[in-house]
Amino acid sequence: MPSARKKKSAVKPVAKKAAPKKKAAAKKTAKKARKSTAKAKAASLAPKLVKTGRGATPMELASSMMGLLRAGQMAEIEDKMLASSLESVEGVGASMAWKGKKAVLRKYRDWEADHEIHEMQVDGPWVGATGFAVKYAIDVTQTSTGQRSQMEEIAVYTVRDGKIVREEFHFKV
Repeated sequence: MPSARKKKSAVKPVAKKAAPKKKAAAKKTAKKARKSTAKAKAASLAPKLVKTGRGATPMELASSMMGLLRAGQMAEIEDKMLASSLESVEGVGASMAWKGKKAVLRKYRDWEADHEIHEMQVDGPWVGATGFAVKYAIDVTQTSTGQRSQMEEIAVYTVRDGKIVREEFHFKV
């Protein structure tokens, strides 16, 4: 009588290997990822173009303003070059900021009411990518105290869309 036992198969199971196409695709994807990361890193270190929007550039605005300053045409500067959102920051001693063209013009009028300018010299401009600076040397008397003094300050103007949007005054101490 035949044996009730089953014969074992002589064929052994083969361990499954990844298909060669899948390995190549995985390598290619990893290589792309490394390249992409390297490109992104290089791009983050690359310089970027600085823009100030539409309208006059800092160089154009600075040149115009210097001509008007030297001609004593302050009203024209106020009318044409100052943005409605202007911010004015005073340095040492005051350390305050005025926001909005109306508030800044009020600051100007208050200063003018209490000061008599004997002489004012302007030097510059020094122009950068986002604005420019002007040096002022002023011989002035504060009328409320009668004290006459010579003051020097550097005004740094920030330009956006062809207008001055910020001015900050740095005083020589």
